Amino acid sequence: MTDLIRFVKTRHHYMPYDDLFRLIEVSGFETIYVDELNPSEHGVFIVSPMNGEFRPHMDNHMYKRRNAHIILWNLERPDGSAGSVGSYGESNRELIYSRNVDEVWCSDRRMAEETTLRFVPLGSDEGLGTPGDGNKRYYFCHLSYEVPRRQTIYKQFDRPFIGPNSWPPERDQVLWSSKFALNVHQDHHPFQEPLRFALFAAYGLPIISETIYDSYPWSDEFMIFAGYDHLARTLREALGDDYRKYRDMGLRARERMCHEFNFRQQVELAVSQSYGRNWR
Repeated sequence: MTDLIRFVKTRHHYMPYDDLFRLIEVSGFETIYVDELNPSEHGVFIVSPMNGEFRPHMDNHMYKRRNAHIILWNLERPDGSAGSVGSYGESNRELIYSRNVDEVWCSDRRMAEETTLRFVPLGSDEGLGTPGDGNKRYYFCHLSYEVPRRQTIYKQFDRPFIGPNSWPPERDQVLWSSKFALNVHQDHHPFQEPLRFALFAAYGLPIISETIYDSYPWSDEFMIFAGYDHLARTLREALGDDYRKYRDMGLRARERMCHEFNFRQQVELAVSQSYGRNWR
């Protein structure tokens, strides 16, 4: 089925999505740009992320025959304001009603349920990264934008022991040299950060995360959860404990997300559920 599925990316380069396109590459999917998408062509086209390039391109094809099945895989979060989950759902559903896309995928099960979007887990792949076995010089890394809500947690630890934000290839060393991955939500919404989790899983890093409404396919067998007010204490306790059990937890999570919830398999499964056996 892989040859029937193509991912669509913007001409504008969004660095946070580099990990998604690395997953796409190692999974054997083809990638095209938005302006190369032909809605008259048979096939499945998965757009992520979506920006201002998409609608004008679709408008140019408004009166042409539509054979393509177009999906937005929305990995963005609601904007953090009151009522933003409802607005998030409304704006994504409008893309379906206006026939710009045929489906919108969301990789947080609770958010998909609240917004009536389609839940599709974002898996990982061993090709995205490998576990480190060297010196763990950092207490943790987070690889996130440092908004005040996150800084409140980070500043409780000495900066030299926090893995710095970086991009490949320097980032490999940070991930290999960190004991834990720490996930703090950017806002008050307790939804997942699926792309960051896929990256940490590939590197076999044990994850300590702020509480999530519905963490599936993650559970406390594969990740440690704590409320915002207890995150720093939970991390300190883990740092003082026998690290081997956390290392093993990270490796179990890698096995789960890279094999049981492999990225390519999850994409093909979701597409086959839309189209049935004829698309296999």
